[in-house]
Amino acid sequence: MKTGRRLALFFRCGLAVFLIICVLGVVAYLGKTQGDEASQPVIGLESMSPIEQEAWDVAAQVMGSGKEAQEQFVSQILDLYDKVKGHDFAIFCTPGGWGKKPLEADRQGQTWLAGIKSELTKLGYNYCEIEDIRTGTGFLSTLFELKEQLTHYPSKAKESAAKIDFLTRHINGLKVIITGQSNGAAFAGEVISRLRGNPGVYSIQIGIPFWHRVVKTDKSLVIDNNGFGADALTQRDIVGIVKANWVKLFILNKVPAFTPFDWLVSRAVLIFGPYNLGMTGLGMEAPGHDYMWQYPGVGPKIQDFLVKNFSTK
Repeated sequence: MKTGRRLALFFRCGLAVFLIICVLGVVAYLGKTQGDEASQPVIGLESMSPIEQEAWDVAAQVMGSGKEAQEQFVSQILDLYDKVKGHDFAIFCTPGGWGKKPLEADRQGQTWLAGIKSELTKLGYNYCEIEDIRTGTGFLSTLFELKEQLTHYPSKAKESAAKIDFLTRHINGLKVIITGQSNGAAFAGEVISRLRGNPGVYSIQIGIPFWHRVVKTDKSLVIDNNGFGADALTQRDIVGIVKANWVKLFILNKVPAFTPFDWLVSRAVLIFGPYNLGMTGLGMEAPGHDYMWQYPGVGPKIQDFLVKNFSTK
């Protein structure tokens, strides 16, 4: 009987490892497909406008040889161009967490995004807001986002940077502010790091978790403290996180698991499924990982940054 149970356990663990390897292989393949450079020319360029031709050239460089991916990229970049032209600023809003929820749907993001727009209006500028959603629906999209997070967004940041660079080259006098909180702030840093030589691009990065690297330029504002207390996630305060979540950790410890794999999956789903750090819900909470505009370490710092860089007085 014991031997049978051991064989069953061995089989389940082996199957789990095999499935994980398959999934990682798919994710790696998706990343490679998006990152490879193209070698095939696009047919019919001579009948297009110069800006359309350049959009296809950029798509070939960024998206690789897949025509469907190139077409989607060109459609997105031309839509952005039509939306942004005629404005002084484009505010690119990149969400936290898994990158699926618009920044304006976040309680904290609503406050400081409204503050940024109000301050730009006071300074005499018009602007448009771009929701830079990183992740689509479906399991594979989430897995690809995880792969990107673990490798500093090599594909997604490259695509976003190419779009922003295209806009600033074709819209005279355009300035771009890339904003983001938590994982979105880390993504904003990776994007602006690819645009160091572009004088019209700025970033506001709020609450970058410790597992990401902090990337900034001389036109970046990085906020890691809300002014009321240290952010446990930016300061790597593991003890503080455990203390804030000891009840949830106790409950998780009571969830039944029949194999080590069951244990790992159940805990991962319950903790990271909502990916709701700093907010209510099943997700883990992090003390200090909340950034409202009215906090002394948020609104005043953003105001100073905007006035310093964009005031004409």
